[in-house]
Amino acid sequence: MAADAPIKEEDLLDALAASAEGLRAGRINYAVIGGMAATFRGQPRTTKDLDLLLQVPQLQLPGLLDDLAARGFACDPPTTIREWTHEHMTTLSFRGIRIDWLKPVIPLYQHVLDQATEESWLGRPVRVASAEGLILIKLLAYRPQDQFDIENLVALNRDTLDLDWIKSEWATVAAADDPRMKRLVELVGRG
Repeated sequence: MAADAPIKEEDLLDALAASAEGLRAGRINYAVIGGMAATFRGQPRTTKDLDLLLQVPQLQLPGLLDDLAARGFACDPPTTIREWTHEHMTTLSFRGIRIDWLKPVIPLYQHVLDQATEESWLGRPVRVASAEGLILIKLLAYRPQDQFDIENLVALNRDTLDLDWIKSEWATVAAADDPRMKRLVELVGRG
């Protein structure tokens, strides 16, 4: 797929389904995060890639990459292994769709991964980060798109959000009076 070619929703969904199947086959603990998860837990928005938070034991990584390659994924295994081991993140592709992997290197990320739930997405089982988990990840990045996603996630999940859990996890990475948390509390308090 050319870099300037438009990303089709069906291609993203195929990449999601293939990722879920391959990771499930490898018994890998994963969660969809990023724009795809924000769409699932919030409202539809455009995205050009798939973001996954996952835990892959280093010894299992070469075999997992071989299995994913047989399923149509592309990467340079030595580079992927080096990036995963040293940088705690890497990128694969599936039919031209970029798939970013992020390792849960801080407890907050591990807790987001642990809180993810298996959902049915177009009739297929897929593990998706909870609304609370997505909010935490997006609070950390806090780019304009993340702020927009947080607003949508709060608006659509306000009645069920576990704000105490979010605050507890946030306290492990930032002060309680951090402006990002203050803004979140304001948003949740809106009726």
